[in-house]
Amino acid sequence: MHPVLFKVFSFPIHSYGFMLALSFLVGIWLSSRRAKKAGLNPDIIADMGFWIILAAIVGARLYYVILHFEEFSGNLMSIFNPFQNGAIGIGGLVMLGGFIGAIVAGILYFKLKKVPFLPYADAIAPSVGIGIFLTRIGCFLNGCCYGAASSGACSATFPASSPAGSYQHHIHASGLYPSQLFESAGGLIIAIIILLISNRKFFAGFQFYLVGLLYAVLRFIVDFSRVYGADERLGPLSHNQVDCIILFVLFGSLILKNILFKEEPSPVKVIAPAASAAANPGADKEESEAAVK
Repeated sequence: MHPVLFKVFSFPIHSYGFMLALSFLVGIWLSSRRAKKAGLNPDIIADMGFWIILAAIVGARLYYVILHFEEFSGNLMSIFNPFQNGAIGIGGLVMLGGFIGAIVAGILYFKLKKVPFLPYADAIAPSVGIGIFLTRIGCFLNGCCYGAASSGACSATFPASSPAGSYQHHIHASGLYPSQLFESAGGLIIAIIILLISNRKFFAGFQFYLVGLLYAVLRFIVDFSRVYGADERLGPLSHNQVDCIILFVLFGSLILKNILFKEEPSPVKVIAPAASAAANPGADKEESEAAVK
């Protein structure tokens, strides 16, 4: 594992933060190219990028804080303090919260700018999968968001200095499920699927809705390999899986609504000249009389 990639002066740059930043940069670049190809204004993607990034980080952080508020009850300033323990960054983010925060910010941004949201959301859609792919690699390098004990071929060993390694040592396991890489691979598959269907004609918002649907399925499945405490579960499911069910129903309903209740353009009646004359036999006579006058 490589939780610290390099240092800038005395401040370590953590792998998760670096991969998160990289995912935003690649996402904005890809979304801008897709927007331009679709005949949209690519400058809008760049303009909204800052607010999407900010909302994603805030949403991811707030989601984590809500679930682990006991960690911050004695020091509320640590919730958003980027300088802690001699390092730059905010430890403790939940990707699902970032996903929700980014969607809310995007809708508000386009509503305030009075620009249609769904065409741009389709342009951004594969960048969501790319973001999952890159950031979960950062999680793996950092040793966070780890899986349950595993001794099979699909297992990884983490150093004791990492959160995953500490847990592995605590339960005396030979290895853990690399849940981070499971989700990373799923994110890449989602991006590829969206890119492959991009040239097909669907209703506005289909690619965006499909990403939300596929991400809900991906996260629901991956969470069966993740480690969660009793306070992070609602019965047999994790809190994330419950949220995924809600997202699945929401995005699935939007897709079905557009398929089942698609509005067809009203037909335009075109009357042929011969049919028109037959319907009004006196029209030619009136026109001739008008010409004589």
